[in-house]
Formats: sequence, C-alpha cells, structure tokens
Amino acid sequence: MRVFVTGATGFVGGWLQRELAAAGHEVIAAPGPEALDIADRPGIRRAVRAAHPDAVVHLAAMAFAPDAAADAAEAIRVNVGGTLTIVEACRMESPQAALLIVGSADVYETSGSDARLTEASPLHPRGVYGLTKLAAEALAIASADEHGLEAAVARSFNHTGPGQRPVFAVPAFARRVLEARAAGVHEIRAGNVDVVRDIGDVRDVVRAYRLLAEALVEGRVRGGRRVFNVASGRAVTMRAVIDRLAAFADWPVTIVRDPELVRADDPPVIRGDFSALHALTGWEPRVDLDRTLADLLGSLG
Repeated sequence: MRVFVTGATGFVGGWLQRELAAAGHEVIAAPGPEALDIADRPGIRRAVRAAHPDAVVHLAAMAFAPDAAADAAEAIRVNVGGTLTIVEACRMESPQAALLIVGSADVYETSGSDARLTEASPLHPRGVYGLTKLAAEALAIASADEHGLEAAVARSFNHTGPGQRPVFAVPAFARRVLEARAAGVHEIRAGNVDVVRDIGDVRDVVRAYRLLAEALVEGRVRGGRRVFNVASGRAVTMRAVIDRLAAFADWPVTIVRDPELVRADDPPVIRGDFSALHALTGWEPRVDLDRTLADLLGSLG
C-alpha cells in the first residue's frame, strides 16, 4: 500500500518509515515543517493529491507537553488545526484513503489507581497538550464519520528509543548518567522519580501503527471501535529506569531531587491496556525495556 506520513522527519516518523518499507509498503513522506506547515490547507491538499495514498498516518504535532503549555495558541493551531487540515485534505483529494490519527494517553483521567487504562476509561485531559490531542481526535473521528472516511485513533502511551530528543524524560536521564560518568561524579538531578509509567519501545509502537493502517485499508476496523491504545502494559518507576541506565553505563548514581524538575500535575501511575489492539491485529510488545534502555544509551554514547 502507498502510505502518506505526516511528521515523517521526526523521531517516530523516521522509525515508521523504516517499519513500513520493511513490510513492503511504499512510503510518501510529507515535507518537514520548514518546507510545509501542517496547517497550510492548500499545501497539504496538494501533497495528499500528489501522493494518492491508500493510507495516511498523521504524526505531525507539537509533541512535547511543556512546549504546548508554553504556547497554547500554537499547540491548538498545530495539533487541532493541523489534524483538521489533514482530514479535509483526505476528504477532498483522496477519499479512498484510510486515516490513522496518532493521539495520546494524556487524554485519560488518572486517579492514582494502578489499574490499566482501557479505551473505555474516563477522559480528563491533562494540560494544554492533552486538551489539544483530545480535541484533534474527536474532531477527526466526527468528520470522518460525517464523510464516510475509514479512520481510527492510536492513543499512544510513553515510548522511547534511539533518536528521541533529550527533552523527554528517558533520554534526558540517559544523558545525565553519561554526563555524570564523563565528569567523574555520581549524582544526577531529577524530579519525581517515584511515579510509575508505561514505557514502550518506539519500534513496537511503529509496528502497531503499521498494523492499524493495514487493518483500516483492509476494512477490518469494524463494530464502532475507532480508538486503540498503544501501550506496553508494563509498569515501571522512573527511579528504576535511572537505575537500569546507570547499570548499563556501569556508573552507579545517586538521585538528587531538584524541585525545579518536579511537575506539580504528575500523575502517580499511568499504565495502559492494549487488549483491543491485540484483538484486531495480534500486536503485542516484543522489545523488552532493558533492550530499549541499552539501545538508547548506546545511541547517545
């Protein structure tokens, strides 16, 4: 199948291109934001028309929550406006194309329970980022339903791997461990490291996106279900993540709590359930966390 990928120049986009190509699909990468703004209606329409895709995977977004909080107007323009631009372009230029919108687990209510979040769990988006992602997925599904497009949403939980920007937690911890080793010190600064997170590998995540896109094109997304969690189902503290990174670096560290790095709205537990995705596609995580962390550390070293 021919797959048009927005956000193709980003961290996940690069991995998705490799995953699709390895499965024998033809990838048409949307130009990066310096060449084509995701909310540029005429430009996106031209790009979709030229691609004539069987499927569109929409990754392009302001993906870092603090960036969205710092510039809410831009987050709304990119995350909500950009998604509507993609839906409109598909409707007008390539209505046969299946559309996969990549969303976020930040749309869920997190009560502190260690129960796995399912697609039926209550919604209570966190911050500007969560609000924009919920608005984007809701508007996309509503528009797709109105115009008869094949569409689904992948609600992704935390994921990491080689190539992720160090503004995100896990690569930031990895870099601090390596910097501590290089400086010959054994202390690193961090925020609340006792929160529990569901952390997947980017290679597993893009495989899920590929399988969902294939299911959409093949007409297997049926029965009213349009939203699918992409989660590892594993729960791990950030403290344990740092300890494993330090072990792989062969450099023990002591964590010093830095109040400036503590997020006041950090939920104590976030853990997902991928049963719906598994039932549709057979997907389950293949890359264990140790391999993810070792590969990430190696990519920075």
